[in-house]
Amino acid sequence: MTDTSSGAAQVKPEPMQEIGPSASLAVRTGLFVLFLACALLILLLGANYYKLFPTNGNWIYAAGVAAVFLITALLLRRSAGLARYWQIAYAFFVAAMVNLVSDLLAGYNTRILHWLGVTSGTNAEYALAKVYDTFLVVITILILSRLAGADLSALFIKKGNHNWKWGAGVGSLLLVNFLTSALIFFGAGRSPEKIVSAILWGLVFSFSNSLLEELWLRGVFLRKLVPLIGAAGAVILTSTWFAALHFLSVAFLPAVVVPIFVINTFTLGLACGILMLKTDSIWGAFLVHAAADLFLFIATLAVR
Repeated sequence: MTDTSSGAAQVKPEPMQEIGPSASLAVRTGLFVLFLACALLILLLGANYYKLFPTNGNWIYAAGVAAVFLITALLLRRSAGLARYWQIAYAFFVAAMVNLVSDLLAGYNTRILHWLGVTSGTNAEYALAKVYDTFLVVITILILSRLAGADLSALFIKKGNHNWKWGAGVGSLLLVNFLTSALIFFGAGRSPEKIVSAILWGLVFSFSNSLLEELWLRGVFLRKLVPLIGAAGAVILTSTWFAALHFLSVAFLPAVVVPIFVINTFTLGLACGILMLKTDSIWGAFLVHAAADLFLFIATLAVR
C-alpha cells in the first residue's frame, strides 16, 4: 500500500489472499459476526428504501453511525496492532454516508422529475428516480474512496483479469434470457407501445439499481474483507447483508413471500460476489444483477 499522506497518492488493491494460517476459525467467525452486526446497523436499520424501523430514513441516525465508523477508522489507522482493520472500518463509514446523503437529498428527485415534466406513476418516473438515487450513491462512494487514497480498481471498477470476458458474456446472456422470459410470462395482452416502454425504462432502472447496489454492497467491501475472513467468508457475508437489505421489502410484499425474496436475493448475492472475485471486476456481476432487476421490473408492471 502506498503512503496516503499526499492527496495524489493512491491505494493499490489489496491482494486476493486470506488472513493467513495464524488466524483461527474462531477469529474469522468473530470477525464475520462483528462485520454482520456493523452492516445491519447501516443496511437494515439505516437504509431509506422503506420505513420498517424508526431509524430508516432518519438522517440523525445515519450521521451518528457514520461518525462512529469514521472515528473508529481513524483510531485504527493510528494503532500499530490494529491498523489492518482501518480500511474495513472506513468502508463501513462510506456505506453509512450513502444513507446520510440519500436521506438529505433523495427528496429532490421529485422536484427534478416535475421540472423535467415526467408524469407521476409512469415507467419513466420509476426509472429516472432510480438514476437520481444511483447518482447520489456513486458520487458519494467515489469521492470518499478517493479521499482515502483509493483508485477505481480498489472498487472493482476496471476491466478485470483474463476471466472478464466470461463474466461479461455470461452476464449478457442472462440479461437477454431474463428479458425474454419476462416478456413471455408478462407480455401477453400488452400493446407494443407498453412493451417497448417496459423494456427501455426497465433497462434504465435495472442498470442504475445494479450499479448502485453492486458498488455499495460489494465493490466497497469485498477487497477489504477477503484478507480478513477469506474469499468464501466475504462472499457469504456480503450476500447475507444484501438479503438483509431486501428484507425491508416486507413493507410492500405479502409476508408469505418475504422469505422467498430473501432467499432470492441471497443466492443472487452469492452469484454476483463469486463472479466479482473470479473476474476481479464489477461488470459481470453488474450485468447478472441487472438481468434479475429487469425481470422484476417487467413483472411488477404486469400487475399494475
